[in-house]
Amino acid sequence: MKFRGYFGLALGLAGLTFWGGSALAETLTVTDSRGQKIEIAQPVEKVAIFPLPIPEALIALDGGTERLLAINPRAQAALMKGVIGQLFPEIAQIRTDLVAPNFIPNVEEILKADPDVVLQWQAKGDERVAPMENAGIKVATVSTESRETRRGYIAMLGQILGRQDRAKAFLDWEDKTVADIAEVLKAAGRPKPRIAFIDSMNGNEFVVFGREEAYFAASGLINAATEAGFTEGSVKVGAESLLEWQPDIVFVNYYNDSIKPEDILAHPVLAGLDAVKSGRVYKTPAIDPATAAGGEIAYLWFAEIGYPDLFTADMRTIVKDGLKLLYGKELSAGQIDQLMQMEWNGKSAGYAGTFGAGQ
Repeated sequence: MKFRGYFGLALGLAGLTFWGGSALAETLTVTDSRGQKIEIAQPVEKVAIFPLPIPEALIALDGGTERLLAINPRAQAALMKGVIGQLFPEIAQIRTDLVAPNFIPNVEEILKADPDVVLQWQAKGDERVAPMENAGIKVATVSTESRETRRGYIAMLGQILGRQDRAKAFLDWEDKTVADIAEVLKAAGRPKPRIAFIDSMNGNEFVVFGREEAYFAASGLINAATEAGFTEGSVKVGAESLLEWQPDIVFVNYYNDSIKPEDILAHPVLAGLDAVKSGRVYKTPAIDPATAAGGEIAYLWFAEIGYPDLFTADMRTIVKDGLKLLYGKELSAGQIDQLMQMEWNGKSAGYAGTFGAGQ
């Protein structure tokens, strides 16, 4: 069955310009992931964003980086190594000195920079949020623990930027994508593939995603680590745990460019892994699934990997059209290859034939 739900909504999204907006009041009140109300002076001109995936959402919502005052140095490095950095090279000039890579804020420098609002992780608030709020800095927290919290930060960011219509369009796009995938899976009635998601590795030790991420569920996948009882965002396990779980598919996080599928496929201890025997080890595309501005594309990619005979859409066209809608930029064939990790997934089962330019 072909996946048909994307393109009709895409046509509707295409009519939304980056620069449309409504008149803003002198102050704006938003509700963050804690349920706390934050009053922000208008117009908002400087936003500092410390969590890694959120800058991409601001750029997509706002049509550029003009109001993006500061980001995490790890986010800047990841963006500049990828296609987003090619589309927006000015990301290299965005400040990274307001926060440490581990999300600890530099309160003194933040006060000097005087952002209208700072977006920060809700987790570990005593270390990451309280020092800023104690200094009188406006902080709105975000969380990516569930689909609802992800959608919440897109809606909140749309409010902050005065791009509510565009934020709603992204959320509608996500709703339709999730519903269309669910419809295909319900009709097929298949068992769900079990996966392991590797964030990093050191010899026979691996850091894997422990909880059932929203994009796993939306794509019809089951996290074997969650089945084993883990609930944390990331946990350290040994190779023997992976062998015990025997996932059908192994994913390698695109944020970590020091590990590639070949490292798993050639790992001496993991040779007995079903996913290794079948070659179903994949580097995830350089499209963050944790954001409702672009995550929809990643949902489809995960579904295609999990159910290659059920989802047969032209992912290259979806990526090209989707990035044009998100960022207003045309991608080259090489940039699509880069986003889809064609080089790194060259030895992964079925990948070149499914996602390559000659598919």
